[in-house]
Amino acid sequence: MKKPVLVSLFLIICFSLFAQQYSSCDSAAMVDTCFGPVYAIGAPDPTLAMKNTDGSRFESPHAAVWFVFTIPYDTILTFDIVPQNHTDDLDFLLFKDLNAGKVFKNCETCRDKDRSFCDKIASGGIIPVRSNLAHADISLKGMTGLSANAVDERELPGAHPAYSKALQVKKGERYYLVVDNYTRANGRFTLLLHFKYSVEVATSEEVPKQTLQPKEFFINVLDSATRKPVESKIKVTWVNNGRNKPIQNTSSHQPVTINKGERIDISCMAKGYLISQTSYQAKTDSDTGITILLSKIQAHGNMVFSGIQFVGDRADFLQSSFPTLNELVAFMVDNPEVKILIKGYVNDPGTYWGYKYDMELSEARAKAVFQYLQDGGVDKGRMTWKGFANNAMIYPHPTTQEEMQANRRVEVEIK
Repeated sequence: MKKPVLVSLFLIICFSLFAQQYSSCDSAAMVDTCFGPVYAIGAPDPTLAMKNTDGSRFESPHAAVWFVFTIPYDTILTFDIVPQNHTDDLDFLLFKDLNAGKVFKNCETCRDKDRSFCDKIASGGIIPVRSNLAHADISLKGMTGLSANAVDERELPGAHPAYSKALQVKKGERYYLVVDNYTRANGRFTLLLHFKYSVEVATSEEVPKQTLQPKEFFINVLDSATRKPVESKIKVTWVNNGRNKPIQNTSSHQPVTINKGERIDISCMAKGYLISQTSYQAKTDSDTGITILLSKIQAHGNMVFSGIQFVGDRADFLQSSFPTLNELVAFMVDNPEVKILIKGYVNDPGTYWGYKYDMELSEARAKAVFQYLQDGGVDKGRMTWKGFANNAMIYPHPTTQEEMQANRRVEVEIK
């Protein structure tokens, strides 16, 4: 598929800078949520390498790219480093700046204590809080980063997981990330930061008592036709959450706590019912709950999956998509009689890139979901896929990132 050189309608809007150099700590690129495509240029830095590395430095010196970012609120940090060339072997080291001030300043003009951080990096005096030096995983299209599903803080060279463990961070903290293209291919890559805290299903015994506040918020799940309670599996994802500790739940009978302005995404699953995905933002500190109606599986029933997200201009999944994809696999396994049509859509108001291009991209994304389900054990005879280009956009004239993301979606129709 032929792709444009410059893409303005990414899944996430990025700064795309090719010419500037970010090859040292004191010239690090400042990142909000996304930066790239960018590639490593400049002389290799021997201070970042060590033989027989323990994960605190790269194996050998190569040209590298430096990034710096400040945490906007208390959360769990994850990120994706996405190479344009799937065979590029990208490694990274993540450092915490213990002397971070409240306002970002370049090291050329900052206070001595800020300058000392870059000096300590060069002298080996600071150890990274996370690192990953594993070989490129072709099945993940060469992507690496931090994931909520990963186990280890560091991954050494060799055949190890491509993602390291997510990091709990606090508002105002500053971090420096250095990325090394081990293949020396000078391939471009994009950095995607995620400040989103996911709460997975847990047992009631796992819920810390201190998180159960008097303001109880109940998620009531009912059958849409009978209005009777439905026992379901619930997953709550906190969006822009400033809490340090998890709030966990197992069913509609157990409350969570939510304060004014906080937003949660709720996913509900029950055998014999369509998957429900709902967003809720608390209007007050004393909101009592939400009622979610589950519809029984029937022909032409439709499920929209905003959680299945792709790399901009590609059919490659972002790491954050896999929990939702796994829910879809579980749905198909729990309901073996169901057959589905997987429908892919793109966000392209006015068909900026051309209808043929939009159709090919939407088809590739629908087919990627088809392949993931098949790899997960779902019989391919139960599934078909189809692209719909930019037809039926939820927001025909999107003005926000959320509206553009809503247009870039995957829908599953029961046949």
